Amino acid sequence: MNRRPPGLQLSIAIQGFLQYKNAEGLSPRTIYSYKRDLELWISVQGDKDVTQVTTQHLRDYLTFLRTDYTPRRITGNNERKLTTKTIRNIWVSLSAFFHWASDEFGVTNPMKKVPAPKFTEPPVEPFEKEE
Repeated sequence: MNRRPPGLQLSIAIQGFLQYKNAEGLSPRTIYSYKRDLELWISVQGDKDVTQVTTQHLRDYLTFLRTDYTPRRITGNNERKLTTKTIRNIWVSLSAFFHWASDEFGVTNPMKKVPAPKFTEPPVEPFEKEE
């Protein structure tokens, strides 16, 4: 059943998504991460109708994060690009949002065709006996 009201803007849908995740019992830190990631996405892509978002929009956004986006860091070191792990976390936020929107409103999930960005975890160096 499609319960999507006509003209549902992303900003309104994201508020509903965050309320849903809060009701699920996710940690405040996780909800904050979802909020931050999704608000950054809207600031770059614009506040469109949920049904207007395409797979290509999402691919373009993830490419932008990887190549052209300059994060504003508290430390002032803004030359460094986002890590592949951070981009993967943003992909997870977008994927969770569109999975929810698909279930909640019956909209097509454009994230289904966006592969998860690959990342490699740095090796963990074990402590020496003296340490």
